[in-house]
Amino acid sequence: MKKPELLAPGGSFLSAYYAFEAGADGVYLGMREFSARAAARNFSWDQLRRIRRLAADRGRRIYVTLNTIVRESEMPRLRETLGWLDALGVDGVIVQDFGVLETARTLFPRLPIHASTQMAVHNDSGLSVAERMGVRRVILSRELPLARIRELRADHPGIELEVFIHGALCYGFSGMCLASWALTGRSGNRGECAQICRSLFRGDTKDCREGHFFSCRDLFVGREVLELARAGIDSLKIEGRMKSPEYVYNVTRLYRAILDQGGDLGDAAYADLVRRAETSFSRQKTTAWLHAPAATRLIEARYPGHRGALLGVVDALQGREMCLRLAADLSLHDGIAYFVPLQREPVAFSVGRIRVGGRETSFARAGDMASIELPLESGAIPPTRGTEVRHLSSRFLDLPQPKEAGFPLFKMGRECAVTMTPSEIQVNVVGMPSFSQPITVDRATRRKPFQPILAGLLTESGESLFTVTAISLANETGMADDEIFVPPAELKKAKNALYTFLDEAFMDSLARLRAGGSPPTLQGPSDLIGGDAWRSLSHRERLSPPGNEPLPFVGPGPSDVGLGGFADYLGFRWIPLPPVMMEEEGWEQALAGLVDAHPEIRFAVGLNNIGHLEIAAGFADRENVFFFADYLLYVANGEACATLERGFKRFLFAYRWIEDEEIPSDELPLVTIAEGFRPPLFYSLGCFARHDLNNGVCFEECPKEFSREIVQGPNRFRVLTRDCVSYLIATEGRKGAE
Repeated sequence: MKKPELLAPGGSFLSAYYAFEAGADGVYLGMREFSARAAARNFSWDQLRRIRRLAADRGRRIYVTLNTIVRESEMPRLRETLGWLDALGVDGVIVQDFGVLETARTLFPRLPIHASTQMAVHNDSGLSVAERMGVRRVILSRELPLARIRELRADHPGIELEVFIHGALCYGFSGMCLASWALTGRSGNRGECAQICRSLFRGDTKDCREGHFFSCRDLFVGREVLELARAGIDSLKIEGRMKSPEYVYNVTRLYRAILDQGGDLGDAAYADLVRRAETSFSRQKTTAWLHAPAATRLIEARYPGHRGALLGVVDALQGREMCLRLAADLSLHDGIAYFVPLQREPVAFSVGRIRVGGRETSFARAGDMASIELPLESGAIPPTRGTEVRHLSSRFLDLPQPKEAGFPLFKMGRECAVTMTPSEIQVNVVGMPSFSQPITVDRATRRKPFQPILAGLLTESGESLFTVTAISLANETGMADDEIFVPPAELKKAKNALYTFLDEAFMDSLARLRAGGSPPTLQGPSDLIGGDAWRSLSHRERLSPPGNEPLPFVGPGPSDVGLGGFADYLGFRWIPLPPVMMEEEGWEQALAGLVDAHPEIRFAVGLNNIGHLEIAAGFADRENVFFFADYLLYVANGEACATLERGFKRFLFAYRWIEDEEIPSDELPLVTIAEGFRPPLFYSLGCFARHDLNNGVCFEECPKEFSREIVQGPNRFRVLTRDCVSYLIATEGRKGAE
């Protein structure tokens, strides 16, 4: 069995450092821009250089997330960022935007490209398109069962696959959630997700239930990670760029031990590793979709936050103290909590007093019967006998915090060719302009080989971005190599000037990248639509299939194709495809049957997922089939627009990224969706009927369609479930709901 890469989150320098300390093979991290976790600390260039040096010294890998949608006005900064990453030799960039993908592929062919889970790659078609577009690795959607993952691995041996194994889950498909933007103006596709799915909702007046209806438990694969390893998955990913270094360290240690020791990892050691990980941060656990297409025990509606590890069960109450036998070491100032009936939030507090055997102590050991003082003066409800007490934080798990400045900076190593003439030193570095400087060359009074002297001096690069790793010397002085003498002060001055020259040349190259070249050639909306009629397409609701309201696309299953109910508008019959196609072969057959049965009709097929591009390619020979980029492809820049236009013979137009509120650029011939269109705020395979209405199991004789009205403050929603797929539709409220 090939041992897969264990990949850990690096939301900060310390998190990345401790990921390596715990045995991670690689870390993924974000810069200050273009990261889908904008609220994480993220990295400056100096921090990246330090962690890049640490990774290089230890033989580990660094992947940088550029997994947000990028506006046209930001493309110059994106090119500059890619230039840095290419020069620093990171092991890959993780992207969501088609324009970012195309820019990286064409300008920086050495830079490996990874398709983010935000691209929602979930089937054969998506993998085929990604591979054809030059993607080295795909981070698969979290909604795939193990059996399907095995099939995808076997059917696509030419591309690397990465799978999440631990951490937070989104209720909706990643990359398809508009809830945060619609309700707060903060786009999850810009790294600003407000986590609407974690917030509290309640039923309408007929159903007054209240809960965190869309708050998923945390993914926990545990020992079953070995099944993914045996399936040939290339990289196993831990979620958590917003989490603490302690979380990263302890979760990474857990999976490092499982992967390295396999069946030799004993139950006691495993339980201790799990406890440490849970104490650092955990919700209730689920294997999600790993063993069930409908997911296993997905939702925890009562409380969406950190629950910690079990510390013990209350054995007795003695005045202001609760007594319990400890399952772990406990210290003063540790965080603990317990839940009481009829209260959603736990009673959480910092331990202020511990007694063992009647004596006060600053810490107690696992197995001790300890008395812990309760914070009753704050009005907290005391626990009852049998109440579980949770361990939220432990001083024993605190990690030292080494100073970042103590870690050396990564330098770009370069080989150089040096030519010495009687009056000048010339240096040629591959990929850089030539450098020369006048110098005094004398005959040495004591003969020493000159090349080692020069090589030793050039390795002293000071604060420069560069360092010379090897030199070749061409001697054109007319003297033997060991007769060359250059005054040390002059030689050092030339060395300093060389590194200043290289740094300035590199920064000039970044400035040229920022300035950019010629913009991509864009066709704009097809003339087939006629004159200015295409502007009316801003009313996206006109293309939605009648009778399928409130869904703006066909679906949810391929059997819905061919049943009629498509919009006829501007001389086309519009078929917006659903963004998720688990039964992709059925979809292709249904579309082909419909198109072939009606050669007299011009069909306009809407593309809402990367996999749809492969389906579209299969219709290249059908002259009556045309395509448009629908609202979930998020076209926000010229490169993305051009990439899609080049991909099809009969491409009609692209919708502009629906969440972008900047003034549309005249440079981009995109159709801007007008107010009034109400797309689903998320698209989920977490069936609301199963997981929220029926305690995690399917209804007997399920009708396959449910609808519930829920509210949150001034916002009203409809939760629609069809064929086990759930959608959140805003009916009253802010922004995208209006």
